[in-house]
Amino acid sequence: MTDDTPWLSREQLRAWMGFVAVMELLPAALDHQLQRDADLTLFDYMVIAMLSETDCRTLRMSVLASATNASLPRLSHVVSRLEKRGLVARCPSTEDRRATDVRLTDAGFEHIVAAAPGHVRTARRLVIDALSDEQVAELDDISRVLLSRVDPDGRFAAVANIPPDDPSICEARLTGTADDSFPDVVDGIAYRPATRDDLPLLRRASLDAMNWSAERFTDADLDRPEFAHYSAAFDPERSSDDRTDDRTVDRSADLGVVASDGDGPLGVAWAVHLPASDPGYGFVAEDVPELTLAVDARARGRGVGSALLARIVAAGRSAGWPGISLSVEDGNTGARILYERVGFRTVGRNGDSDTMQLTF
Repeated sequence: MTDDTPWLSREQLRAWMGFVAVMELLPAALDHQLQRDADLTLFDYMVIAMLSETDCRTLRMSVLASATNASLPRLSHVVSRLEKRGLVARCPSTEDRRATDVRLTDAGFEHIVAAAPGHVRTARRLVIDALSDEQVAELDDISRVLLSRVDPDGRFAAVANIPPDDPSICEARLTGTADDSFPDVVDGIAYRPATRDDLPLLRRASLDAMNWSAERFTDADLDRPEFAHYSAAFDPERSSDDRTDDRTVDRSADLGVVASDGDGPLGVAWAVHLPASDPGYGFVAEDVPELTLAVDARARGRGVGSALLARIVAAGRSAGWPGISLSVEDGNTGARILYERVGFRTVGRNGDSDTMQLTF
């Protein structure tokens, strides 16, 4: 009998044991400071922080549990304790009577505003200030690689993906090519308007978005009517208008944003207006475009999805859209958390997916 265990080398073992020690000691140190100065545990702080980052300071209980890596019983116990202190409130979901929402109260928001400086100072003292800028960048890279292993479903995606400050407004149209004001570059990633030349990229991105959980569709499926209309406005062989029921849906109002680095595209987000006679899976109204967003595997955890979403939302507001919609399947928790943090709310149901809308 042979031993085929891939034992660690001396260097690997030293690195692993050091990492284990940090995992043991760092949470305890953060917890101690928060309990001493703010009467909060580290988990309490994470729950309140997640709520504070949403536009309406409210999340569905199940989404909050996924975002904090907690079981529903554990989260329910913590929420009950915070509720007794007046920091959060539970209420029936306005979108699903079977679900419960957790809302951060004004007192809760004031409490985390007061607690945050001490927590940040502790994080700086124990971690950030102990490292050089280059080491911080390396820590960021290492953390994202490890997260892709321990969190393959992306439940912490909305926590790890911090959007860039002051994202520029992209008001691209589909005709023509990117003008001299683009690309704008953040952390080595360039963002530019999507054009008709990007049709192959959009097709690949559509397939990635459709196969988010498993390989269920092939490139041939993209030509089926229920999928083809998502990229029709970018197809140079199609008309810019879809005429139906004496109503013109102006496809020139559709727009998209592409993210790329020196090695090629990293992701793309685009929104299209669809007629009521040919609705998408997340259809709300003819004047509310439907969003598709996909990020390449090598870019996940780098904030690309958040940055693309921020640019599409800014462009939509600038263009005068009443809002933007999308469809998110059950189980795609990472995407759902990201959308809810931006302000998307469930407005309907289509099969095993929720239709969500962000109203401007």
